[in-house]
Amino acid sequence: MIPLERAPASHVLPGYRWKEGDRLVAIGATPLRDILDFYYLGEDEGQTQVTIVDRDERHTQYPVQTADLSLLAEAFAPMEFKTCAAQCVFCFIDQNPPGMRDSIYLKDEDYRFSFLYGNYITLTSLGRRGIARVIEQKLSPLYVSVHATDIEARTRLLGIKRRIDVMAILRHLTDSGIEVHAQIVLCPGWNDGEVLDRTLEDLATLYPRLRSISVVPVGLSDHREGLTELRSVTRADAARAIDQIEAFARRFRAAHGEPLAFPSDEFYLLDERPFPPASVYAEMGQQDTGIGLCRAMIDELDDALEDLRAASPSQPGASRRATVLTGTLAARFFERDLRPRIDTIDWLDLRVVGIENRLYGKGITVSGLLSGRDFVRTVRGLTEDPGILLLPDTPLNHEEVFLDDLSLEELRASSPWPVQVARDGFVETLFRLAEGPPRPLPEVTA
Repeated sequence: MIPLERAPASHVLPGYRWKEGDRLVAIGATPLRDILDFYYLGEDEGQTQVTIVDRDERHTQYPVQTADLSLLAEAFAPMEFKTCAAQCVFCFIDQNPPGMRDSIYLKDEDYRFSFLYGNYITLTSLGRRGIARVIEQKLSPLYVSVHATDIEARTRLLGIKRRIDVMAILRHLTDSGIEVHAQIVLCPGWNDGEVLDRTLEDLATLYPRLRSISVVPVGLSDHREGLTELRSVTRADAARAIDQIEAFARRFRAAHGEPLAFPSDEFYLLDERPFPPASVYAEMGQQDTGIGLCRAMIDELDDALEDLRAASPSQPGASRRATVLTGTLAARFFERDLRPRIDTIDWLDLRVVGIENRLYGKGITVSGLLSGRDFVRTVRGLTEDPGILLLPDTPLNHEEVFLDDLSLEELRASSPWPVQVARDGFVETLFRLAEGPPRPLPEVTA
């Protein structure tokens, strides 16, 4: 059944009047478990009927044009996800500080959200019926947190008692036509070295249904009281991981024409190693995990540099000043890889400030986990006119609220300088700066 949180457009279900507690329970004679069933059972043309049950358990049927089913979906309440029963030693949910909103502490382990939104699941709660449904409805691709294929190593990492052979499940899914993207969170001393080699080699046997393997470093916050002792990935760890993964990728590319496995961008920054060319990431399906994003940004800026230089403000002696506020990892990338390119744009005075994460600790360097108060503190500490303050969009949710419930508007109200969110990408933001009002260049004094 699917809860309805509001009435659909009036012409979709003639005569229907929405009431709180109404649920859509069937299309035709087929019962609905959730939104996935609705889309799976939807017909392409003609007319059908839907059954709605109110909170008094009264069933009413309404005719509906199948062409209008998508409009009916606009009335659905958000689907609630199934929570995770595993106790992964590295789980970031367990590392959240106290006092945050309840949703921050919820652990998602729902194959439906893996299919719909690319959420990662461990498969520990999938069960036979879940597997059968994935195969029947072709819920592909799925995004799976593998971490290790060795049963002992994975059982320890996931903090579970039941021994689960993840390769057996993955083989059944891939043999049934389901594509999978695998992720490995690298924890030094737990699943690196020989364990990592075995994991890569085991997963490779599932190709081509196994579409990609991403390897990301474990993130450790300052809020690990009572949790398993882990250590952060060092530069030496990063160098070894890159060497292992790239060696595997070269062998796999020689045999199959693509690399299959990818280290995250953070490994390259930790080891101060240049990023691979864009061709390496051509078939990569996990950019949202921080793989290939830096290379894409570098290449996008290179492609736009000539036009950006030509976008100089028409007023002689004018410039555009702006300051990027971001995480320390992104700031490192900016200064190492983007700064030499940015400095060739004469009209642009662009600075970057890396923000230390006070909410989670300085070991957390990504921009997406910065709090609103981290930004407020940084803005208050600026000693020179920064021009326009540019923020990444990753720390904000769809309501423009930071993790600590501070809103973007509250940040703007506290700042003496204008604040903009770079929602359309870095290069597009630079073009918009060129179109804005000119700021005189500062006078140079002897």
